[in-house]
Amino acid sequence: MILNMPNINFSDDEWLYILKQYLNGWTEIPLSDSSGYDLDELKFYDGFIGFLIKQTEFCLKNYPHILDKKFINSWKYQGKLYRIIHMFCNKSGKTKSGYSCQLPKVQYHGMITHWTDDYTFEGLTYKLNKERKHIILEADTKDHIGFNVNKFRKVYNCENSNTEKEREIIFPMYKDCIIKEHHLTINEFIKLNKRKAPDK
Repeated sequence: MILNMPNINFSDDEWLYILKQYLNGWTEIPLSDSSGYDLDELKFYDGFIGFLIKQTEFCLKNYPHILDKKFINSWKYQGKLYRIIHMFCNKSGKTKSGYSCQLPKVQYHGMITHWTDDYTFEGLTYKLNKERKHIILEADTKDHIGFNVNKFRKVYNCENSNTEKEREIIFPMYKDCIIKEHHLTINEFIKLNKRKAPDK
């Protein structure tokens, strides 16, 4: 058995079909220039993918025998995570350009968001400025679990060549999982991690 939602029972095939559709929509969720992701839109995805992650986590700890291990292993991720929080610009009469740019306050709302396991953000550079300062979140799942999108898509033959290089992990915004909030450029963050990496 995969899981049952409250008062709604899906067959395993139905779970897989719906999850594939949610992942397609999740990939396209728009990012606001001023405030990140719309929380109401996040609730829609967290209500299904977030429920799957959190309930699987609960069952792994308390009732592991009821879970479909093949399904869980097709997406389960534990380890280091990284996330970019963009600078945003507001209209302002105080600057020559008429805009003031600032880094936002990070919202630890506990709902799912986009993460990656790649500290170089190589698959995201087409839409990022590596020389501009960002908030870069460095995290560890600890006892929690994340959803490895590429791993799942490979197992169930629904790969997406447009996003596979992003190495996306879906994981909630848990403050207790954050190792550090960095205010750095991507290039500075890459150099920092290379210095921390053990010599081989």
